[in-house]
Amino acid sequence: MSDLHTALPPFDERLLRQLRADLDGAQQLWLSGYLYGLSVQQAPQPGPAKTGLPASANPAAAPGKPALTILYGSQTGNSKSLAQKAAQAAGVLGFPVSVLDMNDYAPQQLKNERWLLLVVSTHGEGEPPAAAETLHQFLHSARAPQLPELRFGVLALGDRSYAQFCQTGRDFDEKLAQLGARRLVERAECDVDFMEEASRWISAVLDTIDAETGAPAAAQVSVANALAPAAAVSAFDRKNPFAAPVLEKIQLNGRGSSRETWHLELSLEGSGLRYEPGDALGVWPQNPSALVQEVLRATILPAQERVDWDGEKTSLQEVLRHRVELSLITRDVLEKLFARTRYPKLSALLQDPAALRQYTYGRDIADLLREFPDIWSAEALLRVLRRLQPRLYSIASGPSFAEGEAHLTVSALRYSSNQRPKQGVASTWLADGLPPGAAARVFVERNEYFKLPADPSTPILMIGPGTGVAPFRAFVQEREALGAKGKSWLFFGNPHFETDFLYQTEWLQALKKGSLSRLDVAFSRDQAHKVYVQHQLVAKGREVFDWLENGAQVYVCGDKNHMAADVQIAFRQVLAEHGGLSAEQAEEYLKTLKKQRRYLEDVY
Repeated sequence: MSDLHTALPPFDERLLRQLRADLDGAQQLWLSGYLYGLSVQQAPQPGPAKTGLPASANPAAAPGKPALTILYGSQTGNSKSLAQKAAQAAGVLGFPVSVLDMNDYAPQQLKNERWLLLVVSTHGEGEPPAAAETLHQFLHSARAPQLPELRFGVLALGDRSYAQFCQTGRDFDEKLAQLGARRLVERAECDVDFMEEASRWISAVLDTIDAETGAPAAAQVSVANALAPAAAVSAFDRKNPFAAPVLEKIQLNGRGSSRETWHLELSLEGSGLRYEPGDALGVWPQNPSALVQEVLRATILPAQERVDWDGEKTSLQEVLRHRVELSLITRDVLEKLFARTRYPKLSALLQDPAALRQYTYGRDIADLLREFPDIWSAEALLRVLRRLQPRLYSIASGPSFAEGEAHLTVSALRYSSNQRPKQGVASTWLADGLPPGAAARVFVERNEYFKLPADPSTPILMIGPGTGVAPFRAFVQEREALGAKGKSWLFFGNPHFETDFLYQTEWLQALKKGSLSRLDVAFSRDQAHKVYVQHQLVAKGREVFDWLENGAQVYVCGDKNHMAADVQIAFRQVLAEHGGLSAEQAEEYLKTLKKQRRYLEDVY
């Protein structure tokens, strides 16, 4: 394949015109994907590296050991990391292991599997990540085979703040069982803080395989070593965050804006923390004092009552301020509250996902405790509440451009609901409670797939309205610092040009220097009819299609509920109008872009 690639001459204009004339839309789509695949392929690596694991993690398979296949479907890279850990642990038991992205797995191969582990996340409101879509659809189609010979296990990743927690993992688990496959262990469902639960599941499933296939018991110590956390570059992580001083803090919106957007520059000096454009900074916030007082009033509990938290004695007020979620309601909290109080309305909500989403939207724990009163002790209250989780913000700076710093673009969330003013737990703390010189507890959260192309000459299309522009500031800064020659095109939107053009001066300077090739904006409230980024994509459809045909990677960041879906609709329209594709072909083209990881989303 690599010889064929080097033998192909550049296409001149005459040949390009002939290709367009002779090939229909579907054939052009196939050829585009084929040529792009040739351009990005890497030479195959010999030996154990074919599993994606270091050679030391792949000892020679023990005689008679059956082959184990591990599939992962990942949105940000967490599922991939856990799949590789499971493979390392299985490898020390002597199993030949294949680790594959579901994106690269042929579904028809399922009928030949005998030992299968699946590690998969859930995207949005219960959807599979793009990498898992094809396998998920195949299993739920009439083509899915009966699998009576298959033994399997499912490790599901999710976030309990979403109603359809771990839905994709549940779908895989239940469908495989319906097809006759037998579980090795029960499905594990992991929340955002997943490592301990995932490690227990990996140990349990390998213990079961070990028992059924007779691996030597002496290997168990090596399995534990394989599951141990890898040595980190920095001593600071999610469980041990770094106190990052605020260097600068600027409100980006002009006077009179309905938005409140802050630019924060944090120092990482001395932390050893490293990040890449596309990664996020995890911030451990504090609950607002007013909300803590509302919860104390609703439960009639004394603020200074001493409680035991993680083996330490502290005040209830301190735990409510720093340790538990108060600003949002999740399904597991409602389940615990129902188990305690037996209110019929709670039972009805738990059985109706749509009603549950509507009820929890905009409400906080104080609202919940008032609507479903009970006689509380401090210990009982803390058993119901969820541990406080960090908030993740796309890093808005290029590490080569802003060395030793991480910049954030934060929209302060303030609203009224249920007759009370409400606010975002992290965004308003960053806006109001963190002056320059103060420190935020932070860590770096990797996002493996939302990354600049490996080839710096690859063109990039960036769609980021509002604070969704943050990672693209990092992309443009990094490409400028590294001297990358690839073209870049940014679509940005917000309500008003005068007050809401975030980083306007920087973008204009980047255009002048050439580190940004094109900029199209959509200020939705500056004219009688609303104009959004998706409308600009359609308006520039001819050029957008040409960029796609020339191998551009597409990045979308921002609101997942409306914007991200509308942008996909716009791309389908562009493909139909300018690529001559039918609705079905346009949909297939977009799916192909996703499978090639040329259409990437970071939406929330």
